[in-house]
Amino acid sequence: MPERIVEVQALTPLLFRDGRPFSLSEGSETQARSLSLPLPSTLAGLVRTQVGLAQGVAFDQDDNHPALQNLHGLPVYGPLLVQGDTFLFPAPRDALIYQGEGGPEVISLKPYRLEAGGCDLPAGLCPLRVSADVKPEEGYALWSGSEMENWLLGRRWVPEKREGLPKERRLHVSIDPAAGRAREGLLYGVEYRSLEAGLKEYRLRVRANLDSPLEPIGYLGGERRPVRLRVHEELSRYWFDCPCSIKEAFAQFDPQKQLIRMVLATPALFEQGWRPGWVERFGQPHLPRGLGKVKLRLVAAAVGRREPVSGWRMRLGQPKPVRWMAPAGSVYFFEVLEGPASAVLESWLRPVSDNEQDRKDGFGLALWGVGSYADQI
Repeated sequence: MPERIVEVQALTPLLFRDGRPFSLSEGSETQARSLSLPLPSTLAGLVRTQVGLAQGVAFDQDDNHPALQNLHGLPVYGPLLVQGDTFLFPAPRDALIYQGEGGPEVISLKPYRLEAGGCDLPAGLCPLRVSADVKPEEGYALWSGSEMENWLLGRRWVPEKREGLPKERRLHVSIDPAAGRAREGLLYGVEYRSLEAGLKEYRLRVRANLDSPLEPIGYLGGERRPVRLRVHEELSRYWFDCPCSIKEAFAQFDPQKQLIRMVLATPALFEQGWRPGWVERFGQPHLPRGLGKVKLRLVAAAVGRREPVSGWRMRLGQPKPVRWMAPAGSVYFFEVLEGPASAVLESWLRPVSDNEQDRKDGFGLALWGVGSYADQI
C-alpha cells in the first residue's frame, strides 16, 4: 500500500484537551486546557475516520467487522508541525539554554560515567552532566528541522526563540437547556490553539498508508472543530527525510568513541514506562523497524515528566484506561554492542513504541543522531 502525506489545515482555533477533569461543579476545574500539540492517536483517528467516510463504512457495526478492523490497523505516523516550509519539533531535553553574557548559550547534557555506587540510578545507567550552574531560559519550545539536524550531529547550536503554538482563551457561560437561558454565576473558560493565526499558519502532517481517497473536510479534537485535509504524494517534499549529513555521520560511526542518540518527535508508549522494552529484546520478532539489526545498550536518558493518554469509548460509553507516555523531546543514549549503527536510521521518523498497535497510531516517532560521553574530571 503506497504511503502518502496527509496535511491538516485548521479552519478555526482547535481544542486538544489534556487529562485534567473539567466540570462546572463547585471546587472543580472550570478551565478546559489544551495540549501544546494533539496526541498521535487523535490524528490517527481523524485520518481513519475520513478514509472510512470516503469508503462508506458504517461505524455502528461490531468492532470485529473486517472494514473496521482494516481501518483500525491503518498505520498513521505523526503528527509533525509545519509552519510554511519549516518543520518544527519539540525541544530536545538534552539541551539546556541559558542567558550568557553575550546572549543565549546552550549546554549539551552528556552521560557521565561514575564509579560504582556514585548515584542511585538503575543499574547500568549514567547521570547527565551539566557543565555550568545556570538557570534555564524559557521560550525555546520548538526547534526547526535544520536546528535539530545540527543538534543531532553534536554541534552546539542555539535555536531561534519559539514559544509554541499561540493560545486563544475564551470565556463561556453555561446554558440551562430547560429554560434556554444562562445559568447565573456559571462561567467557564476554554483554551484553544490557534494554528490558523498569523501570516504563516501552522499545519499538521502525518504519513499514512493510503490507496484510496478520504473526505477532505473533517472534525478534530474537542468540540469537533472543522479542519481541511489534503493528500500529497511527494513524500520527500512534504516530509522531513533523514538529512544526508546524518547518514554520513552514521556511515563513519565509531562504536568505541561514540553513542547513538534518539530524540522522540512524538510521545512514546513503552511497557516499562519511560524505558524502551525493545532494547532487551534484540533478535526477537516484531521489533520497531531496523532495531532488530543492531544490539544496543541504554546508558542514559533525559526524560520529561510522564504524560497521560486516555480517551472515551463511544460504543461502550466509558473512558479508556489511563496509560503513561514518555513525552516528546525525551532523549535516550545508547552504546552499540553488535551490528551496524546505521540500521537505526530505518526508524527515522518511524514509531519506536513497544506495542505494534501503538506504533500504527504514531506513538514514538524517532529522530536519530550521534553523541558521546562527557569528559571525565
